Amino acid sequence: MSEYRRDPLTGRWVIVAEERAARPHQFDIETNADDSYREHCPFCEGNESLTPGEVDAIRPPGSRADGPGWAVRVVPNRYPAVHRDPRFPDNHSFQSRYGNVLDVDTPLAMFEKPFYQPLPGTGAHEVLVDTPRHILSLTDMNDEEVKNVFRMYKRRLSAISKEKRFAHAMIFKNVGAAAGASLPHSHSQLLAMPFLPPPIQRELHRAIAFRRETDLCYWCEHLKHELKNKLRIVDESDHFVVLCPYVSRFPGEVAVFPKRHVSHYETLQQHHTDELGKLVRHTITLLEKLAVWIKGRLAYNIVLKSGPFVYNGPLDQRDMLDTAVWLQKLDYSFEKVYHFHVSILPSLAKAAGFEWGCGLHINPISPETAAQRLRDAAQSV
Repeated sequence: MSEYRRDPLTGRWVIVAEERAARPHQFDIETNADDSYREHCPFCEGNESLTPGEVDAIRPPGSRADGPGWAVRVVPNRYPAVHRDPRFPDNHSFQSRYGNVLDVDTPLAMFEKPFYQPLPGTGAHEVLVDTPRHILSLTDMNDEEVKNVFRMYKRRLSAISKEKRFAHAMIFKNVGAAAGASLPHSHSQLLAMPFLPPPIQRELHRAIAFRRETDLCYWCEHLKHELKNKLRIVDESDHFVVLCPYVSRFPGEVAVFPKRHVSHYETLQQHHTDELGKLVRHTITLLEKLAVWIKGRLAYNIVLKSGPFVYNGPLDQRDMLDTAVWLQKLDYSFEKVYHFHVSILPSLAKAAGFEWGCGLHINPISPETAAQRLRDAAQSV
């Protein structure tokens, strides 16, 4: 069973999951896949018996679960980082047991075991097999495949949010060994947790403070500024904007935001998820055009950051209770203070000693330069 472990001094969390070490690695076999069937690939159509039983799928009416004929297939991760725990049927039961460990303001002396107090690795970890075809990247997919992938993201987030045991879920996609993928066949993952990860807590803390002071959404105001000066804008569609963040950690880092205020991805209409999928694929195509010096295919990560499901963290570190009451009284729910977005992180540079030592990234290409190069690349697509 995996564990959450927190450093009481720094607040840093890790998940210790030794069974993950048994994951198969197939990138030493191939770097450029065609879409033909692979006998030993657990994600190829016809190899459904090599995975756990599916929990969801896009497939024609009447087709058999765990059989061929599917378009997207969702299964529990065979090597999960976290597990559903029957001891915690809802989020309240987890919080009431471990709230003191989760609260970043709990004094060290108040911990029952200040140095070693692990939490059980409860959560959900799913694999979303993007397509039955053995392809590597989102850019290898046709329009229908991309639509199905982003529609399934919506379905799984909606389903997980209804379980009442999770506070937050993140969907991510690792493409290429340099981005952390162990299998080349295109797939995504969903990982749900019973508490808010510290970066999400920090975002919400600052976003709530901004809302308190201005009665505005921070991200909406941020987008207004970016759309006005255009320096870091890469592309736009009717309902979404692509930009290189002002504080980009990596060369070519890109974020995609809805132009209107939307807190939770799972609330999007289907035609909007279709539009977003095509825009994300186009953006990765531009990144691939820039990375011509890379041997093989561009490795990258996609992270879909949607709004939390429940309040269960110290959003205001000065007065947690006051923040909870304030949210309730003024109806400033997560729908009003969060703004979902998609991050695309190309593997063009690696974190080194300085980054690991102090958490401050050195980016050799400014976001303004990266945005200009991506705009130029769009002219030749």
